[in-house]
Amino acid sequence: MKGILFNVVEDVVTEAMSADAWDDVIDAAGVDGSYTSLASYPDTDLNAIVGAIAATADLSTEDTLRLAGRLGFKHLAGRNPHILDGIEGWKQLVGSLDDIIHPEVRKTYPDAEVPGFATTDIDGGLRVIYTSRRQLCALAEGLIVGGGEWYGSELHVEHERCVHEGAAACTMVIREVAAGDEPVDPTH
Repeated sequence: MKGILFNVVEDVVTEAMSADAWDDVIDAAGVDGSYTSLASYPDTDLNAIVGAIAATADLSTEDTLRLAGRLGFKHLAGRNPHILDGIEGWKQLVGSLDDIIHPEVRKTYPDAEVPGFATTDIDGGLRVIYTSRRQLCALAEGLIVGGGEWYGSELHVEHERCVHEGAAACTMVIREVAAGDEPVDPTH
């Protein structure tokens, strides 16, 4: 896994909690904690860090990944603002992941193993088929919601199928929450 993801998780923990909290998470996770954006690190390091954050924040691993994605989107976008040039909303953002954004990611990180996002327009939203050997669909959900916030939209993501329940890929339906609708849980 690319170090930039570790950097973004560190940014989120430091912003939401404190720099000391990040040090505590690293100690609890039993990992080195020194991650550079261009290098690759074992997936097990991220799993250990997420587990330590979940324990500290009294959240499930899935909710921790969702929250890290939602809060981390702005940090990720801030590190590579050019990647969003010409993208004017959440639907265009999600719809361009495989064709525009991930190829740009590979220019900076040639050995990056990015997930797949196949999208279909549906009435009032998008249907997304997410594929990744890492099975970080909760992180993908959080990043999608964070992307919506970036563009001023509150999004709701519903999992129709999930690899964690035996499906070959995750299928998510994304819809914008209309004004006056029930607010979405902040960890989602």
